[in-house]
Amino acid sequence: MASVYYLAPTAMSLDALYRIADLVAHSREPEEIYGPAVDAMVAATGSDRAALLLFDDAGVMRFKASRSLTEGYRKAVEGHSPWTADSKDPAPLLVADVAAETSLGALQDTILAEGIRSLGFLPLGRPGRLLGKFMVYYNQPHDFTETELKVAAMVCHYVAFALDRAQDEADIQDLLARERVARHRAEALNRAKDDFLAVLSHELRNPLNAIIHAVSVLDHTSRREPVATKAQDVIRRQTAHLARLLDDLLDAAKIGRGHLELKREVTDLRSAVAAAVEKLAHRFVEQHQALQVSVPDYVVSVAGDPTRLQQVIANLLDNASKYTPESSSIWLTLDVEAGDAVIRVRDNGPGISMSQQQSIFDPFIQGGPPRTSGGLGIGLSLVKRIVELHNGTVDVQSAHVGAEFTVRLPLTAETPPTPPDLASITVLRQRVVLIEDNDDSREALVTAFRLLGHEIQAASTGQVGIELVLREQPRHVLVDIGLPDIDGYEVARRLRQRLGNRVRLIALTGFGQQTDRQRSAEAGFDAHIVKPVDPAELLRILTGAI
Repeated sequence: MASVYYLAPTAMSLDALYRIADLVAHSREPEEIYGPAVDAMVAATGSDRAALLLFDDAGVMRFKASRSLTEGYRKAVEGHSPWTADSKDPAPLLVADVAAETSLGALQDTILAEGIRSLGFLPLGRPGRLLGKFMVYYNQPHDFTETELKVAAMVCHYVAFALDRAQDEADIQDLLARERVARHRAEALNRAKDDFLAVLSHELRNPLNAIIHAVSVLDHTSRREPVATKAQDVIRRQTAHLARLLDDLLDAAKIGRGHLELKREVTDLRSAVAAAVEKLAHRFVEQHQALQVSVPDYVVSVAGDPTRLQQVIANLLDNASKYTPESSSIWLTLDVEAGDAVIRVRDNGPGISMSQQQSIFDPFIQGGPPRTSGGLGIGLSLVKRIVELHNGTVDVQSAHVGAEFTVRLPLTAETPPTPPDLASITVLRQRVVLIEDNDDSREALVTAFRLLGHEIQAASTGQVGIELVLREQPRHVLVDIGLPDIDGYEVARRLRQRLGNRVRLIALTGFGQQTDRQRSAEAGFDAHIVKPVDPAELLRILTGAI
């Protein structure tokens, strides 16, 4: 009989341990653990009743699950504990006979009234951290055996592990939920930023466009007095500079979102060099700097975006001019080396330290103390990204004096198309309707076109503009996108539906992002021109010259 007596508790204990191990493996929420943990403890210790209590955030023991305890008893004893939350690895407290244990104080009567004659406080936790306790209760006086305590300790160990794991899972899910909320918020903020940049672009380009058109009017009406001519040249250059800064800022935002796209074609890099030099010629004159340019006498073909490649060279020249003293020299060379087109821009300004060379291509980093033409600190970061999009490389070398930037781009065996001879194109009298709500920009462009000998009429709203086009039947219609009544996209759709291909629709707008261009094409526009634009260049676009 004795062997049977000792075998039964052992089998029950093993079953309890198996159940608690399965619980640890499959539970994901703390609430899934409480009840089964109490049942496992009852089975492991052979107790008549049991309870699981955990510290709350205030450090008070609270019941999480119990078996065979009245609600009145739980309310009476909840919060009472021989340990605090900061107790370190306490030992179990065992009461073999409640009636004989005077240390229980006022709780003794409450415990006895519940029919409990023996109880044990079993600490629940991990090394150095107490989570709570198990309580085991017997209806008769009970002497705890070493086996009971060992099995109970194993149950406590498994349950603490399960609770920690479940809490970790809950913390992970909470972090993931917060990360999703943060990501959604960041995406919303990014969309808001995109919308802001689009509006900023539109609002800043409109006045720049009006200024350029006004200067064009002055070019054709004012007497060519030296002072007036110089003032007009200053306005034209500074307006172009503002437009370039705006373009750089928007391009930096596109790079940050991964939205900078290339319009690839086979191009002669010599043309990009010439365009960049022409664009910045005034800068070198103002600074009394000598620009030495060397290009080969043969075509240097690459597959890339001509406008972006010109931007790379212009930004490098602008950077060189910025840090080169007056009356000094800057060298620009184009060579072919080992299957690559190689562009080098060298100056004799102050050198760039090794630490600065590591970060010189990062956004908003300046290589030294700039002069008043310092810029935004994003020109070189644009150079690097644009070159990389062309499968090329860019690096910088510098000693104590001067710096040399080297761009390498893969050559292509294809030959670029021959550009049209603009001088041979005869610009015929054009009939144009302009739909533009900005008063200054509209009046300046109308005046400039009429001075150039073309017929142009204008409207300030989309609906009036549609009626004007249907009545006058022009060859070209210039439409601003941000109109006050219906937007330019809707104007294009309605005109295309009524007139088909008999009219050439051109979006003339401050909205210049890729999505804006896509919407223009989908609405039926033949071209999308971003302000500011010179009236003479606009006329070449109208006649199909460029």
